[in-house]
Amino acid sequence: MQQHSRAVLVGSALFLVPMVAFNLLLTVLAYNDFDAVDGVLGSRGYVGAESGFTLLALATQSFSAHLVGAYTAVYLVRFQMGGNPTIRMAAVAVLRRLPLLVVTWVVTHWWALLFQWWFVTSDIDGLVLFVLVVPPMASLLSTVVLFTTPVMMAENLKLACVPRAWRLAKPRFAACWAFVLACGLLASLLFVFIAWLPNLAETTGLITFGSYRWVVQGVATQVALLVVVPFIAIATAQLYLQMRVHAEGLDIVLAADRAFAAGT
Repeated sequence: MQQHSRAVLVGSALFLVPMVAFNLLLTVLAYNDFDAVDGVLGSRGYVGAESGFTLLALATQSFSAHLVGAYTAVYLVRFQMGGNPTIRMAAVAVLRRLPLLVVTWVVTHWWALLFQWWFVTSDIDGLVLFVLVVPPMASLLSTVVLFTTPVMMAENLKLACVPRAWRLAKPRFAACWAFVLACGLLASLLFVFIAWLPNLAETTGLITFGSYRWVVQGVATQVALLVVVPFIAIATAQLYLQMRVHAEGLDIVLAADRAFAAGT
């Protein structure tokens, strides 16, 4: 990411910026007064609309991250294989497989949608149970499907990418699970730091956002996603290559291909 920050961030932004715009729109709608709704359904109308918009925003973020994972996988694998990838090439590869990406996202993330629904509809007691139950379950399920997108994009597989991803992660499941936990922790810390920058700015007393504070907070949250999502995606693609090197001797295969090509 450091060596190819422009290609990674700009290419990822092609898929994340529409999500950011959509989520900002949902933020405006979710935190509006909902006068028309309140007049018919009372406070329940407000709560239901806010929860629905929150769930839709979380689902949009999840799918956008899936697309970014595909983009970074194409770019990184092509580069590591000795190619010279471009933003256009990687983005076109993702768009060509967009229908399959939708299907694989639903197949591998249906449980995340259920967890998100639990989160947005829970009260205080439900959130306590959510914090205790969901993180370990989510990390295990994420590990099972960790390499789905890199496998699909790098090995040109369709739905067979799901069992193939599991076969690749299974022999070193503990290492993959530790990666998910470590990456999740680092990404969460980075996300919280960026998202809290408006609050930190106000504590200095030099700037106040007043009634627009929620807008600034929403923008900071989306900017945090623009940084965190590519970080997770490219780390996952790099781990995929490392797993193939250790499990399948990919480096030996590549060296043999170079030697054969050089000999011919």
